[in-house]
Amino acid sequence: MIDAAQRIALREWRWIRRDRKQVLLVAIAPLVFVAILGLVYSPRKVLHVPVLIVDQDHSTLSRALARAILADETYSLGGYADSSDEFPRWVDQDRAHVCFVFPHNFERDLRARRGGKVQVVVDASNMLSGSVEVTHAATLLGTFAVGVETLMIEAKGGVTGTVALNHALPIQIGTRAWFNPGFTSNYLNFLMIGILTIPVQLAGLLVSIGSGVSEYGERRSAISCVTRNPWSIIAGKVTAYVAIIYPVCMAVVCTPCLFFGAPMAGSLLTVALVTLWFTAMLVTFSYALSCILADPLFATEICALITLPNFLLSGFTWPIFAMPKVLWPFAYGLPMYSFSFMYRKLSVMGATASDCLPQMAVLCLWTLLALGLARYGTYRILKNGSEAEGSHA
Repeated sequence: MIDAAQRIALREWRWIRRDRKQVLLVAIAPLVFVAILGLVYSPRKVLHVPVLIVDQDHSTLSRALARAILADETYSLGGYADSSDEFPRWVDQDRAHVCFVFPHNFERDLRARRGGKVQVVVDASNMLSGSVEVTHAATLLGTFAVGVETLMIEAKGGVTGTVALNHALPIQIGTRAWFNPGFTSNYLNFLMIGILTIPVQLAGLLVSIGSGVSEYGERRSAISCVTRNPWSIIAGKVTAYVAIIYPVCMAVVCTPCLFFGAPMAGSLLTVALVTLWFTAMLVTFSYALSCILADPLFATEICALITLPNFLLSGFTWPIFAMPKVLWPFAYGLPMYSFSFMYRKLSVMGATASDCLPQMAVLCLWTLLALGLARYGTYRILKNGSEAEGSHA
């Protein structure tokens, strides 16, 4: 029995050596996942949240407070503006996620002990960074205010630091939440949008994974009898599978707002067109892999494996701006991020198509790549068919 088991094991190892790509995929993928996972969460807490500073007071104290905010590792400068009304546009462009407003007469009111008020406006559509922004802003402003008050009381009253500290009053903080006015922990509006892109992506990739491989098997040479135009073949292949999977993908995308009360603040037509584009790109990319690899199992494994890194880097489990910068090009360049971010902007934030131009540019690049690979894969199919016809002749 032991001898038979050894011979079977040797037989399997010889077979494995002939199909090393499967072993490499299985052996390398877990290491890649753990490396990505470790890098994504290596900061350990949300840092470098881009902020918009609105300084309407232009006083020594307001400038000192702005410097204190930007000196804290939680925040990084996104830019300056004259009014908080510009904040939604900065959020749409992913340039800022919290806004600090120092109103007119801020320093004067504080010195007169009328309680200078700082307005903190947060992007509440992102629950991960939004909760951090509110909590940390209150702590930072309170600490800064007590320090300033203590020094002022010491200077005016000639008392000790301890007595001054006991009489110090913090700056008043007003919080305003955009895109989630109640600032509820509504993960339906945030996390579900990221998660639902997983089945959409898997469906788009896996539905046509055998469409190219089959042309090397039982349908070998048959396709060249219909047409030898590669673009006609690509269009026909993609149309057939998109017609099947697109209604399913639209049902997935619309389910949260139709049945669970999630918002659809933007245009449903724009959401439908973006979903159609994303689905068609995925089907084209899957067909290309199917043609090039000519191995349905291996192509399926690759399609399934690329979904997890896509989700990890999509910004829904951890804000992209808080990731190590080495990951930014990959995160912002992935198609899942572009689609999920566009869907969140359109549905939750009420954005328009013009607000999604950066994400559309990324999808355009992926569409061109998918078409190029599909063209190459179709060329291989036609070449294979010609060889089959030649052998029959």
